[in-house]
This record gives sequence, C-alpha cells and structure tokens, in this order.
Amino acid sequence: MKALVNALAALVRRFPIVVIVAAIIITIVLGGFAQQFQPADNDNESFAPEAPELQAIEAINDLFGEESTQSVMQIIISSEGGDVITLDGITAIETVRTAVLGGALAPHLVDQPGTGPVVHYLTPVELSVGDGAPAPTSDAEVKALYTEVLASPDTPPELAGLASGLLPESADQAAGTSPSGLMLVFTTGPASQDDDVFLDDIGTAAEEIAATPLPDGMTAAPFAFELLFSDTSEFEAEIARLFATAGFIILLVLSIVFLVRPRTGRDRWLTIIGFIAMLIAVIILVLPSLATIFPDAFPDAIRDLDSTVLLLAAATYALVYLVWTFSSKGLRRTTADTLLTIVAIVMAITWMNGFGYLRFTEASGLVQILPILLIGLGVDYSIHMSSRYREEVFGGSTVDLGIGTAIRTVGVALVLATVTTAVGFLTNVFNDLPALREFGELAAFGIFVSFLLMLTFVPSARELLDRRGQRRETIEPAMLQGGEARRLPRLIGRASWLPKNAAIATLVVSLILGGLGVWGTLNIEAKFSFLDFIPTTSPLRDTFSTLLDDYGGGFGESTQVLICAEGERPGECDASSDVATIDAWNGMAAATGSLTDIDDVIKFGDFAAAESPIALLFELATPDSERFDPAVGQAAQAAGIEEGSATVSSGTDVGALYDALFAAAPGEAARVVSANNGGYQATLFTIRTQAGEQGAAQLQKDLEAGFEPVTETGLSVVATSDEIISDVIISSLRDSQVSSLLLTLAAALILLTVNFWVTARRPMLGVITTVPVVLVVLLSFALMTAFGIPFGPVTATISALAIGIGIPYMIHITHRYEEDRARASSENDAIEHTLVHTGGALAGSALTTIAGFGILVTSTTIPFRQFGFVTAYTILLALLAAVLVLPSYLVIWDRWHRRRGEEPVDIEALESALQMEID
Repeated sequence: MKALVNALAALVRRFPIVVIVAAIIITIVLGGFAQQFQPADNDNESFAPEAPELQAIEAINDLFGEESTQSVMQIIISSEGGDVITLDGITAIETVRTAVLGGALAPHLVDQPGTGPVVHYLTPVELSVGDGAPAPTSDAEVKALYTEVLASPDTPPELAGLASGLLPESADQAAGTSPSGLMLVFTTGPASQDDDVFLDDIGTAAEEIAATPLPDGMTAAPFAFELLFSDTSEFEAEIARLFATAGFIILLVLSIVFLVRPRTGRDRWLTIIGFIAMLIAVIILVLPSLATIFPDAFPDAIRDLDSTVLLLAAATYALVYLVWTFSSKGLRRTTADTLLTIVAIVMAITWMNGFGYLRFTEASGLVQILPILLIGLGVDYSIHMSSRYREEVFGGSTVDLGIGTAIRTVGVALVLATVTTAVGFLTNVFNDLPALREFGELAAFGIFVSFLLMLTFVPSARELLDRRGQRRETIEPAMLQGGEARRLPRLIGRASWLPKNAAIATLVVSLILGGLGVWGTLNIEAKFSFLDFIPTTSPLRDTFSTLLDDYGGGFGESTQVLICAEGERPGECDASSDVATIDAWNGMAAATGSLTDIDDVIKFGDFAAAESPIALLFELATPDSERFDPAVGQAAQAAGIEEGSATVSSGTDVGALYDALFAAAPGEAARVVSANNGGYQATLFTIRTQAGEQGAAQLQKDLEAGFEPVTETGLSVVATSDEIISDVIISSLRDSQVSSLLLTLAAALILLTVNFWVTARRPMLGVITTVPVVLVVLLSFALMTAFGIPFGPVTATISALAIGIGIPYMIHITHRYEEDRARASSENDAIEHTLVHTGGALAGSALTTIAGFGILVTSTTIPFRQFGFVTAYTILLALLAAVLVLPSYLVIWDRWHRRRGEEPVDIEALESALQMEID
C-alpha cells in the first residue's frame, strides 16, 4: 500500500497533465463500448442457470414450437348499472369481439375447441342461440336463457364450470345477475420475451378495445402480462426524471459539503440565495411524484405538470448554478471541487460499463445497482481527499506538499478500503449464478477505477488549478478552514460523547440491536409480484387488482408440465426419449385424474382446464362430443379405453393412439405431443392455474405429487410457468446472496485482520472494524421486516450496498483513529479529533448519497420506491455505525490495552506504514 500511494502521489505531482489526458482518452475509448452495454432481453437464466424449470421452457419451445406458449388477454366487461347479463352485455361482447377479430391481434389468435379464439361469460347464451333457441329481445329473456342453459342436465359440466369461472365472486348466477364478466382472448403469445412484434400488436389491441364504443355505462378493460412490457415509455420517462433529479440533488448537497468559508457578507448572501433558488427548482421537479403518491395533499395541476415546466425548472437550476459559480472566487472553488467529483464518478461508471461490454456483452439486472455504489464510494473518496488536502493547506502546507500528504495519508485508507471491498465482491465469482458472478467482477473493477480516478485525476486537476493560484498568490488558506469551523463536522464531533462517557453502554445496545437484527433477518419475507412493477398510476394496475380480488387471479396464468426422458441437464429432454409406452400413458391418465384435486388448478365442472394428450383423446374419441372423430374412437377402443377412463390395456400400441391424434387434429396434437424421427419424444400438459406468485411453490409441489405415476415409470416431469420461475429466481437469489454475504464478510475480516497486524501489530482492529458492518447488514434486513418490505429482485442487492458502503466507512474511522491516537495524549482527544475530521467527511458523503437516491421513494413503481427507502436508511445505518458504534469499540479496545500497560498504537509501525513523522 505504501509503495502504491507513494507512486500515485509522485505521478500526480510530476505529471498532472499526462494523468488528465490519459484519463480522458481511456474514457472516450471505453465510452464507445459502454453505450452498447445494455440489459439482457431475457435475464432469467442469469439468476437460475441450472434450474430445470428454465431448461424446460427452452425444451418446450424447441419441441412444441411457438404455438405451445399461449397467452390470454382478459377483458373485464363492467356496467355502471351493476349488471352485465343483459342485452347491453351481449352488444358489448359482440362489439369488443369484432374489434379483436379484425384488429392487431388477428394474426396471433388461437381457436379453442367449440368456441373459437374468444370465450366470454355469455358463451352459454351464445351457444344456445346457435343451437336454435330464439335470440333474446330483453334483459329478462337474456337472464332466463342464461339460467336455463346452466340448469339444463344436457349442458356439459365443463361449460357450466367455465361460465362460473368467468363471473366474479359477487355474481348471483342463479338469478342471472353480475356486476362484471370476463372475456378471454387466446393467442399464440410471444415467441420470446423480446418478441417486439407481438408486444406491439397486443399494445395496439388494448388501445383498439379501449377506443371501441360500447353501450352507455359499460366499459371494457383489457389486461395481459405482456401489456406491462408493450409500452415502457412512461416508466422510462419517470426513471429518467428521477435520476436527473437525483443528479441535481447530489450536485446541490455536494456543493454544500465542498462550500468554502465565505469571505464577506456579500458572499454569504450569494451562497444562501443560490442554494434557495436551486432548492426551489429541485422541489418543482419532485412535486409531480409527491402528488402521485399523496393525491389528496396536492391539486391535480401539480400531478399533471408537463415536461415543459419540468425542463424549465431544470434549466433554471442550471442557470442559477452557473451564475452562482462565477459570483465569487470562493464559490468557483466550491463548484470546481464538486464538478471534478461528479466528472470522476461519471468516468468510473463509463469505464466499468465499457469493461462490462468487453467482458460480458450484456448486463444482468443486478448490475443496475453498481452506479449507485460507485456514486456512494466516489463521493466518499473525493470528500476525504479534498478534506484532508484542505486541512493540510489551511495548516500551512504548499499545494504540492498538501496534495502529496493527502494522497499518502488518506490514500492508505482508500487503498485498504478498495482492496477489502473489491476482494469481498470478487468472492461472487465462485457463485453458481452468472448474474452474481458478473455483479461481483464488475463491482470490483468499478471500485478499483473509482479509487484510481479519485487519487489521480481529481488531485491532478486540483494540482493544476492551485499551482496557478499559488503562483498568482490568489489562494487564501483561511477560506479552506475546515474541522471545527464547519457545522457538520462540529455536529459529528459532539457524538464523541458516547465513546467518551458511555462506551460500554453503546456496546451493550449494539449487541441487543444485533440480536434483533438476526431475528428480523431470519423472518424477512421472500416475495415477488408482477403487480408491484406496474406503476400505481396505471389503469392496468386497477384491472389486475380486480382480477386478483374478484376472479381469483383470472385465467391469465398457465402452468406447463413437460414429460420426457431426462437429457444431460434437468429439464432437458433426451433426443432418444420415447413416451409412447403403456406405462407412460397410464401414468399420464392417473395424473390427469388427480389434477381436479389440486386447489389452484382451474376446473370446468368435473374436469381440469388443461390441454394434454389425454384431454385431446377424450375430446376426439367421445361419441357425444361435437368433435368426435371415428378413427380416433376406433383407436381408443382398440387400446381398451373405456368410458370414464383413459387407461390403456396391456399390449396396446400407444404410438397408434398418437398417430390417430395427429391424423385427426395435427395442429392441436403438435401442441401436446412432440414427434421425433418416427417416434414420440415428449408430451406436454398446459394447465390453467390460479396460484399466483405466492402459491407457485406449493402448486409446483402439488403437481409433482400428482404426476408421481409418471415419474415412477422413469420419465422426467418438470412443472414450469412464469410464476414458478419467479419463485425459483427469488429462492436461488436469496440462497446465493446469503452465501455471497458470508464470503464477502469473511474476506473483509481476513484482509483487515492481516492488514492491522502488519501495519499496527494489532490484528484485533480488523475484527473491531468488521463487526459494525455485520450490524448494518442485519439491521438493514431487520428494518425491511419491520416495514413489511419483502426480499425481492431489487431489494436483494441491499446487502451488497451495505457492505460496499459500510466497509470503507469503518476503515476511514479506524485508520484515522490510529493516526490521531499516535498524536493525542488520550483516547478521548483522539476519538473526538477523528470524528470532527473523518466523521464529518463521512457525514457529508452519506448525506449526499442519501439525499440523491432517497428521491426514488417518490417513484410510482413500488420496487423502486422500496429500493430508494432501503438504500437511504442503509447508508444512514452505515454512517451511524461508523460515528457512534465503532468509536465506542475503539475506545474500549484502547482502554483495555492501557489497563494492561500497553500502548494501543505502535507508533513506529504506524510511521513506517504511513511513511510520515508523527508529532
């Protein structure tokens, strides 16, 4: 470390222009690659690469084609009059159906047996009229026909079950009244998550339905999960605005932190007026989000502020900042330090993204947190460097000497913080999840380049600017007065009362909080919901909520069960697999019967709502069926299949059954059976379910249990769906985060222990410095439990943020305390001096990051709102642990050594490590 910081100090002092030019050239080169480093279209595999459920999705697409993946648009037909089983209801259905059949979704529609691609709550009435019943001419006749059809013993039970499922729980089916009803539109669905054609078409179809004129008082509200991704422009605009606002806030707070002491009353007033004007501009930018979250507290005009007003506020901010900067020499220095920090952070992010593209090509979802981590660390590094440099110049050092001393002293702590944090993140390269491996590698690279730029580019620019000022004798050291003259450092310095007077009590309280943290962490809920990712202002959210509340989730969810001989990896199918066996068929027949006993499987009468080889055979081989096919009936009879049972007799040629299905209905057969080289490689069950994200894990277990007769034959059975995959991702991410967290903390502990043993002959300092970080992580998760914030894809990154920010904070305090303790006569004086200087810098860094990213709590998307809140309090916890808890630990450790008659700090070892003379 000593050699590295000395080399960097010499480089900055001798070749500042070379350093700046080299940094700019590298930024330009890597910036070209950084623009191409975009999130992957399908990020699921990076979170659960070996999951059978993910492999099964790929196998299904390969074996059964795009048509095997169906999508259902659900349209809620509602009436202000409180009843949709009316003539107006029939008119509304006909109008919407006409719009669908002739609209953007037409190329994607898939016919359903007996009904076509559109099924609705009045289908029983429609089928009855189609069979010769007179068309109703009044609401009473509609209700009479509806109830008559459902009460008739001739009505197939699956039709009666369908009619019940398409009405809400509040409907009175016996009386033929309902406040709303569902219309289902069946489509092939997207070929993949990045199927832009389908996404565009389904978005257009939703607009067509919304624009369709309906009878007075009636509405049609469409919903499909794909609609969440068909138009993300509003969400992207909000995120852009929030991050732009965060940038303005960081600029404002960082300017306060870097503010020099005003020389005159005029300078003081200019400073105050400028800050007020910029604060007003920021408030205007934040108001629309606040009005959205708290609609009753703001008029509609605030919520509906257009982009012109917001751009005007941003432009006003920029203009005020520009005028404010050039109004006095002191403010110019404040702006220079602020902008140098921001430029260096942007460079670091650019370098990291450029490297990310060259190394990985696509970004995983976790990488999105890294800019926040680099901003937090970059601000921290810059404030410490600037504070120490200003402290040296104020104390009488020249520019060259001040830069060199700042790099050698603060640089040692920054090297230690960088190495410890980077190595901690690098432990993720051994993780099973590609997303975490990519995250760990890029985090380590980003942390290193942040350190490099803050110790080379920033001081080089400062060196050039101040050399010029020194030659012209325009530098006024009194303006750089820090420490006791600054309110924030003075405030943090008062926190030294705790370690001075209540160190033991602070230790006890921290241990109690740690215990509560363990309890909270163990009880945190792992949860993922698509509903959370829908903006709270979106009509889709209300429609989806209605589906969940009134229709048990509706019919948009389907779960597929893939059956075949297992390939090289779980979820894959062996190319030589053969499912055309008696045991396999009879196992599927038994499983089909058990589906009706599973709670979250939708039933139509006595049958599960499922597509499968068994269901297709029943439909084509039953003489009473409208789709009866004599050839299939003969094949079923030859196989010994009797009425009410799908079991085949011994000696049956199951391949002949499949042959008959393909001959009678090739398209439908291809969706449930995969033919390969004259044989049959796999079968597929597509089951309508209503488990949702919360019940996905239990549904998967129930399906596995129901399909045990198939697995007993030696075949592989894998149940998969979007909801099941989401549960798998959450589970794998949670387990991997726990292992990564433990490895990161272990790596930090080992490195810090070794460092303090080598540099200070005090290995215990490594343990003391690490323990508060553990406390921060535990409390962060415990507060998530207390506030009801679940562990999900977004909040899962909080432990990494807590470690990434927490470890450097603790290292700064311990390292400065060593230096101050070597000079001070007592531990009390040393800890106060440490908190005034380093603690003040940490507070400035933490408040800058908290204020900037705390703005995410105003997002209309719940996960981003939660992330902003958790990020803010996690950084606050890291600050509190650094200035309240760790100082008490250090004082207890110091007093323990003193009671043993030992010097707490080995001054000779410290002088050698810092290569400076301790006065």
